[in-house]
Amino acid sequence: MLYVDGMNGVIGHPETIQWLYTLVGSKFRLVVKTALKLLLVFVEYSESNAPLLIQAITSADTKRGCKSWFNAMEILQEKDGVDTELLVYAMTLINKVGI
Repeated sequence: MLYVDGMNGVIGHPETIQWLYTLVGSKFRLVVKTALKLLLVFVEYSESNAPLLIQAITSADTKRGCKSWFNAMEILQEKDGVDTELLVYAMTLINKVGI
């Protein structure tokens, strides 16, 4: 169940989206998986959220001095202990945003 007021709060607070994206770079699999799932819910909630996510990712990665989508690309490039679920979530997020 989605709480509309809560989602509207997230939509209006780009720092929260940036924070969720930075969690995708965590070394803990469960944190990464949960962050990816939440970002997917955010993007699927409304079509207008995809550009917000792109802006948040660009901003977060620019602050860290990385290329855009660095955290997601790290998941896709990982060769040791590949977690197929993480790969699926990362690719789904990229496809939903349409980059």
